Amino acid sequence: MYKLVFIFLGIIFSNIISKGQSINSFQQIDSLSYQQYLNGNWNGLLETGNLAKKQNIVYPNLGLRLGYAALMKGNNSLSLKYYQHVLSMNSHQKNALFYSALNNLNLFRRDVAIYLAKRLSSDEKKLLNLSTHKAIELADFEISVKPTNTETRKTGQYYRIGFGNRINYKWKLYHSVAMYRQVLLAPDSSNIFPRRNGPATRNNFRNFLVNDFQYFLKSEYLLSEKISLSNAFHYIRTNFDDAKYNTSIINLGFKYYTPYADIKLEINVGPLIDSLLTQVAISSTYFPSGNNSFYGNTRLSFQSRSNVSQANFYQMLGIKLGNKTWLEMNCTLGQIKNLIDNDAFYIYDALDAGNFRIGTSLIVPFSDKITLLTNYYYEQKKLHLQNNNYNLHSFTTGISWKL
Repeated sequence: MYKLVFIFLGIIFSNIISKGQSINSFQQIDSLSYQQYLNGNWNGLLETGNLAKKQNIVYPNLGLRLGYAALMKGNNSLSLKYYQHVLSMNSHQKNALFYSALNNLNLFRRDVAIYLAKRLSSDEKKLLNLSTHKAIELADFEISVKPTNTETRKTGQYYRIGFGNRINYKWKLYHSVAMYRQVLLAPDSSNIFPRRNGPATRNNFRNFLVNDFQYFLKSEYLLSEKISLSNAFHYIRTNFDDAKYNTSIINLGFKYYTPYADIKLEINVGPLIDSLLTQVAISSTYFPSGNNSFYGNTRLSFQSRSNVSQANFYQMLGIKLGNKTWLEMNCTLGQIKNLIDNDAFYIYDALDAGNFRIGTSLIVPFSDKITLLTNYYYEQKKLHLQNNNYNLHSFTTGISWKL
């Protein structure tokens, strides 16, 4: 009986709004929003929230109701916005903390969720599957093969393994070791590569072995749920024919989070083989629909090395195909030569420059702990010191395991 009365009152208030009559008091907004919350009238509740905003009627309980309504409508970004507003008024409000962490998880911001989890109970952390410290938080590995359509560039092979440490709710580390191997062929009589002792191979070509050993270390520290600082170090020991080269790149990054997007500024600097490289990039990951059903990442980078400057543009779009499957499509424009990507995690220091790249990734979480990643990209490349182009295809499989 009481529920019918509440529904009737909610309908009356909704009709008043639709007829343009004034609802401008705290009591009216509070009563109407409460009835709409009880009835699960999420659209009406969000409309009431807009009306309250125009009337400058703001208080924690209303923010909690609006945040939950947006969550029920599948808009994690809008929900997060409301819960952040509640936390600005009361930083210890438990429901706002819990649902803020949940929204960040749904927006692929696990580190921010862990930062918020510091103020949650053990049961709430367990419910969200979050831990604020762990000796080994995650382990992953990937393997990649890169065949080409030219005999002068044999299939490249890439192997990598990594693990992460959760120091505390603010700070995490990630370590990775990788190896790359490829055989290149060049005319023995050319001056493209330095001659070494020994007879020429058949057809006047000889092999040049490229063999990389790589070590990567990244540190990420959250100053708040909206600001993070990161720095990374990537070392590469390259064995090229009889020569040996060292590359040491340092990455510094600053990221600012908003409910619908983050903005990141980073700088990479260090000696790459035989000269100093500097690369500055600005990027953003965004959620136009407020959830992980559709998202994107745009990145613009500027590089300077040996009196040569270049710019690169990267675009990725991701869509949710099913309950636990995401498809990402990406492209990279501009010459791909000594390009530093993903916080210096990948350094494309190949001898041949790429003209452009397009690719796709499939992300399939088998469970809350294990995720499968498959990736393919096509790249058109140009032979070193020649005008001939060739095609490279990259096939990658990886597994990530959250411990």
